Amino acid sequence: MNQALRMISRRALFAAAIFAITPPALAAGGGGEATREQQRLTSAETYVPFPTFSTAVIANGRARGTLVIDVGVDVPDAALRSRVTSLTPRLTDSLRTAIATYSSTYYRDRTAPDPATLSRLMQVAVDRTLGRTGARLLLANVVYQHRQG
Repeated sequence: MNQALRMISRRALFAAAIFAITPPALAAGGGGEATREQQRLTSAETYVPFPTFSTAVIANGRARGTLVIDVGVDVPDAALRSRVTSLTPRLTDSLRTAIATYSSTYYRDRTAPDPATLSRLMQVAVDRTLGRTGARLLLANVVYQHRQG
């Protein structure tokens, strides 16, 4: 029993060391301003990009793959675009929640992702977070990466 506790303590210490060493930009998914400009798909002022989202696809209690999604929001109204910019952390969180809901409820392993369902869930999350409509969600990339082994 004592040996098991030591093993758990070593693993916890190792995990803490990894998180302490990891630069903040990598730990946060590379959400820094330089990364944000690299992800910009268009020069349109109305387009607000978001960082790349990814979520695990779980089947039978095991991670079977990863769903990777690139997304942005088109906001023609300048006042609403300012609100989108100020609420970026909350929008990011609500989009992550919508993607996790899609991957755990709607998506089935080794099938093509359904962009219509995914974009509907994400659009609802954007509208709910902003408290109104007017920001149009744009999917740029939806990829499923199956885990080998």
